[in-house]
Amino acid sequence: MEELKKWSRFILGLSIVSIGIVLIIKADLGVAPWDVFHIGLTKQFELTIGRAGQLTGGVIILFSYLLGGIKPKIGTVLNMLVVGFMIDGVMLVIPKPPVGQIFQYLYLFFGIIIFGIGVGMYISAHCGTGPRDSLMMALDYKLRFNIGLIRNGMEVLVLLIGYCLGGPVGIGTFCFALGVGPVVKFSLDLMDRFDNFSSVGTEY
Repeated sequence: MEELKKWSRFILGLSIVSIGIVLIIKADLGVAPWDVFHIGLTKQFELTIGRAGQLTGGVIILFSYLLGGIKPKIGTVLNMLVVGFMIDGVMLVIPKPPVGQIFQYLYLFFGIIIFGIGVGMYISAHCGTGPRDSLMMALDYKLRFNIGLIRNGMEVLVLLIGYCLGGPVGIGTFCFALGVGPVVKFSLDLMDRFDNFSSVGTEY
């Protein structure tokens, strides 16, 4: 039963993340660094955004294994697959961009909130890291460098490459960079309180 609850939270969290990503994309004010790269790929190749993310994730998983021996867990693979399929599905459900700048910023705001809540939810399930986290650990193993700087370097590099490929960079990109951290922390704290409450409840 506990395993079912854990994996259900994981999948639900990834699904929520995907909705947040689509809202940010639809806001058309700039997207997260990795999505700049994914959208850039769609400008150059006949790919959907979800497929571009899956392709990128697959390459990253392979590279992480070859570079640092980081073996992908089932959660890592599911992360890549579920988010890719969900993004393409939600893009069909929300086909039209918002009309007017106010609604663009509302899409962006709620997209960041929803994304951060989803991230906190799937991380708290402890079912495995995403492909990009595996790459970060592989680079840390190989370079023995400050892991925070490694992650920041990854984000800046894919942002620049994605921008050169035609991906959208704008105020939304910077809002995401500044806003997503606090939302993820709030979500993780919320999940922690929920788990503590649930564990207390089972004692009676």
